[in-house]
Amino acid sequence: MSIKRTLHTLGDGLATLFFPRLCLNCQSSVAAGQQPQLCIPCSNDLALTDHWLLPENAVTDKFVGRLPITFGAALLSFSVGTVCQQLIHALKYYHRPEVGVQLGQQLGTLIKDHPALQDLNGIVPVPIHPKRRHERGYNQAEKIAEGMAMVLRKPVYPDALKRVVFKGSQTKRTRYERVENTQESFGLGKGDFANQHLLIVDDVLTTGATVDFCGNVLLKGHEGLRLGVATLAIAE
Repeated sequence: MSIKRTLHTLGDGLATLFFPRLCLNCQSSVAAGQQPQLCIPCSNDLALTDHWLLPENAVTDKFVGRLPITFGAALLSFSVGTVCQQLIHALKYYHRPEVGVQLGQQLGTLIKDHPALQDLNGIVPVPIHPKRRHERGYNQAEKIAEGMAMVLRKPVYPDALKRVVFKGSQTKRTRYERVENTQESFGLGKGDFANQHLLIVDDVLTTGATVDFCGNVLLKGHEGLRLGVATLAIAE
């Protein structure tokens, strides 16, 4: 082993000693290189879906009669008190943007060979209001899209949509309040996507209202556009 590599390894060891890598869920020690930063038991507790294997699934069912989509999938099933919830919270509230990138890469790997996405032109992350972006420092959906783009090798269009109204977090709202809060919140952004195929990306799919309104804004603004939907998680 070279001196440079030895010093690098020693440095990593000292960093782990003084600043140990802890599981984002249970706070136990995590080996270097584990992505996302979960211990093996917690990683095994992540509830993966199999949406990419099914032409009709919980995501596609959300948009029947609301938004015509070519593809729909979520990586994980989301429920309160799970490892998935801890990862989403780390991404959105505890400044861990790398979680979005890493899980985006996983999702991208699982869907990259799907027949419905072979003519995909690009990825559109659901936008957040500038006020929220300033508070958080980034748009979590963009981080997910960035990770997916690394695998799918498609461009990300963060300005294709814009959030024009900010009415606070959706987290504690009822189903009706979520839909009402989302209406007229989004507007058309930059770019010409006529006759293209885009993938809308978000973090958690609950009622589907956010993606529904985003998708319809895009469809009205770009003739011949086709849309798919991919999210990190879907609420049970």
